[in-house]
Amino acid sequence: MKKPSSRALFARLFGASAKGISVEKSVLAGYARAGGAEVCVIGTCDGTYIDNAAALRLAAHVIDCIEHHPKVPIVMLVDSAGQEPNRVAEMLGLASYFGHLLSCLELARRKGHTLITLATGQAVGGAFLCYGMFADRIYALESASVGLMPVEAMSAVTKIPVPVLRKLSKTMPSLEFGAKPFALLGGVEEVWATKDDVQATLAKAIANATTEDNRAALGKKRGGRKLALDIRKKVLAAAAR
Repeated sequence: MKKPSSRALFARLFGASAKGISVEKSVLAGYARAGGAEVCVIGTCDGTYIDNAAALRLAAHVIDCIEHHPKVPIVMLVDSAGQEPNRVAEMLGLASYFGHLLSCLELARRKGHTLITLATGQAVGGAFLCYGMFADRIYALESASVGLMPVEAMSAVTKIPVPVLRKLSKTMPSLEFGAKPFALLGGVEEVWATKDDVQATLAKAIANATTEDNRAALGKKRGGRKLALDIRKKVLAAAAR
């Protein structure tokens, strides 16, 4: 199946108001409407890599939203192959740029902005961590490829052969890429089918969002992370003594 263009996807999500979203070097920012209400939109498209400049542009738009559009929900669209694999970007402090973006998003949350992520294509590694995973609720299209590290990269770090990791991924959702495996872990609230009315579904997701972190509970309920919730409860109980 041919992947729809970014503009076609924006139109499905935001209708005619999608014209308020600008795209520059596969980094998007703007304002649109969902469920009749204004939303701030940031993100990436076309499977681009996120570099220092991209992180700054996303952060700048979040700051603009905080300053000029109080408490307007922020919708983060993710389609990125990861952080820029570039030594210069790293030497310039790419992690610090990501930290700045995350700090801006945390400020937005504290100022009353709901944060919603929708993985529309690739949602991989540092590019997912630096904004998409920071949302109050994370959703994904069923065609999205969601994961933190490809097995090839895991193999390079752990020295475990790729065939062994691929075999393990059959029974360990944390090693498998895709929207549904990540949903089993509790990292994705819901997976949206291509045939869904995604515009109405997005509006409902924004209206129902809370800041309560339910990911460990979802992971336990769905069988993808059976111990995380209990361990967290024990740690919190011990810390409260």
